[in-house]
Amino acid sequence: MENEEETIDNEFEDFEDEEVIREVVVPGEALTEDVSNFLPGRGTILNKERNKIVSLNIGLKQIKKNYVNVIPLRGFYTPRPGDKVIALVVDKNPVKYKCDINAKDFGQLKPKNTVKKGKVRGFRGGGPVHEDLSTERFDIGDILVVKVLSADRLNKPELTTVGKYLGKKIGGIVISIDTPKIPRVIGRNGSMIKMLKNLTKCNIFVTQNGRIWLKGEDIAHERLLIESINKIATEAHTVGLTDRMQEFIIDEKKKRGIV
Repeated sequence: MENEEETIDNEFEDFEDEEVIREVVVPGEALTEDVSNFLPGRGTILNKERNKIVSLNIGLKQIKKNYVNVIPLRGFYTPRPGDKVIALVVDKNPVKYKCDINAKDFGQLKPKNTVKKGKVRGFRGGGPVHEDLSTERFDIGDILVVKVLSADRLNKPELTTVGKYLGKKIGGIVISIDTPKIPRVIGRNGSMIKMLKNLTKCNIFVTQNGRIWLKGEDIAHERLLIESINKIATEAHTVGLTDRMQEFIIDEKKKRGIV
């Protein structure tokens, strides 16, 4: 893991920069009749006559390439391979850890997926040194940043802590928001999260299961950041949010006497 006192730069490509029209739509609402140029995407379907794309959810209309999507205003996390998420170790036995990843099923973390694969090292006067493949590395209650290795309807999500930015988090606070609101905390090209980091002097790690780890230099900055993230989640469907949040934080710092 990186030094916890250093700002952790997220890999923003995990949160695709989506062109979202700030228009709330409802189930059954027609999104477009131009079915020759657009295809139904996430949260949408062709109507019976196949001459309109209609919404399946309450959410925000999105045009991405030639797909029409609806981003739900509320939703649960559905694990997908490659996702980086914050997990809480809730149980363990000699062969695996049981992790809460804010999804329908618990994730499982096997000891072999906590050790970086590499050359087997030898030592003078003896045989090879084997990596510890027990479940003593992490304890119940530990907060981990993990990557989803596999996830399907038949098997519980399989996780790993091997990779950049992955592993145990020391200290800090974990908060949760609805998963569809996560891209708004990131902002276009990371604009929102960079502003939050700079103004609140906090390290922030945002993950795709709706959980956010944060750590500031004092409780006042952490409290302001938490309030700001909750405000972003509440107003995620509105326009001009980044500029408005910047004004909000600057004003609140003055009111609270935070430097």
